[in-house]
Amino acid sequence: MKVVVFGATGSTGRLVVEFALSAGHVVTAFVRDPKRMPLTHPNLKIVKGDAMDPASVASAVQAADAVICTLGAIPQAKQDLGRRQRGVPVCSVGTKNILAAMPPGRGRLIVESSVSVGESYHTGSFGAGFMVKLALKEVMADKEKQEAAVRESDCDWTIVRPATLTFKRARGNLKAGTDLRWNITSTATRADVAEYLVKILDDPATYKKAITVRN
Repeated sequence: MKVVVFGATGSTGRLVVEFALSAGHVVTAFVRDPKRMPLTHPNLKIVKGDAMDPASVASAVQAADAVICTLGAIPQAKQDLGRRQRGVPVCSVGTKNILAAMPPGRGRLIVESSVSVGESYHTGSFGAGFMVKLALKEVMADKEKQEAAVRESDCDWTIVRPATLTFKRARGNLKAGTDLRWNITSTATRADVAEYLVKILDDPATYKKAITVRN
């Protein structure tokens, strides 16, 4: 498949690019700063752009079979702390720009969101949903808007809601489900999540579903 990855230089997005290339896909990495993409591959194309700019998004999405969106405003990697965009609704606005660029009535979109958003607020044990939203109020509000836009679209979308992401090595035991329970200590390795995002690219069983994932 021809896959465009938004947030491709992020901690999860970069792994998504790696897994997608390993799976034989042709990948376009949409990045703000091409210098931050260390990967090279015959099937990798790096496109400079801003998710907040509809024109550059439209140009990247054109002719794509699928889009994986791992946009985020609060990078966690130490080397990325200076790139944080507090108060910038990059998830919701960027995703709306992606949706506007996709062909009406078709196209595959996978969006990385977070636990506590949507129905997963209520599947968190012992008030976990409330605590996450309290700690990350602006970020979660942006993701709520992001998910709402995705749900209103007519493409073949899947929302993936990871528990707290970690930089640990892949564990290979990722659990996934629309009603999966989680708590404040639940985690998911970025490697496992990235692999899952690529794995479900051509899985119709995940269409029109919001799926919680954790190790």
